[in-house]
Amino acid sequence: MIAVALLMAQAAADPAAVAKGEAIFAQSCSVGYCHGVGGSAGRGPRLRGRGFDRTYLVNVTRDGVPKSAMPGWKDRLSGGEIDSVVSYIMSLASATDAAPANPMPPGVGPAAVNAFKGPAQAGRGHAAFFDAQKQPRCATCHALGGRGIAAGPDLSKAASMTPKQLGAAIQATSSNHTSIVKLKNGESFPALQTGSEGGIVKLYDLTSPPPVLRSVLREEIGSIAKETGWSHGAVSKEYTAAQLADIVSYIYYAGAGTTRPVKAEELK
Repeated sequence: MIAVALLMAQAAADPAAVAKGEAIFAQSCSVGYCHGVGGSAGRGPRLRGRGFDRTYLVNVTRDGVPKSAMPGWKDRLSGGEIDSVVSYIMSLASATDAAPANPMPPGVGPAAVNAFKGPAQAGRGHAAFFDAQKQPRCATCHALGGRGIAAGPDLSKAASMTPKQLGAAIQATSSNHTSIVKLKNGESFPALQTGSEGGIVKLYDLTSPPPVLRSVLREEIGSIAKETGWSHGAVSKEYTAAQLADIVSYIYYAGAGTTRPVKAEELK
């Protein structure tokens, strides 16, 4: 028993286990209606800055809490993955700062992001694409240049489109990508489907930014229907015509390495 306790203590302090757990937590546990970004609390309990018994956390994460919104993860995560998530949660006990509102993907941070060195217009587009002051912003759903969240379509392939085609896609008033997922337990949320594996369907939950990748058992899904109330155009209105032209220029540069000045009127 002493040996087991020592191994568990080592796992809790293992940086690799904590990092792995952070990545899993960010994908599955940090949505607004659950435990929030960095465990800062959503509709679920705050985990950041709180101390928990490790055995309790393992049991709750593995088996869930009956008659609550907390599901059991034993059918979706391996024992090692659950241990890593628990290690990450326990690492939050000493956190005294507020969690970041919208962190970079795991493993990417300010020290790892190089300054943009491309053309001036593409640089302005790069800044607008990742502008942290806009919620949502392009990088909320799209990855480009090695950054962002790849929930939406791969924009590197969009570099083959004309400015007018890109302008139409950016300002579209309907979407063929988003869906409304209704679970049999009554939960409903907007999502982007990314595929399935065995009896598990992978969905990016769009309830709150940033989108969170959820693995849902197929048997838990009541229905998946096209979302008619969301449009890309509603989001693009947050940008000026000049900013949209800059973003298109950045898409060309990041997607194909093309230096191409783009004028706002070309997007119409």
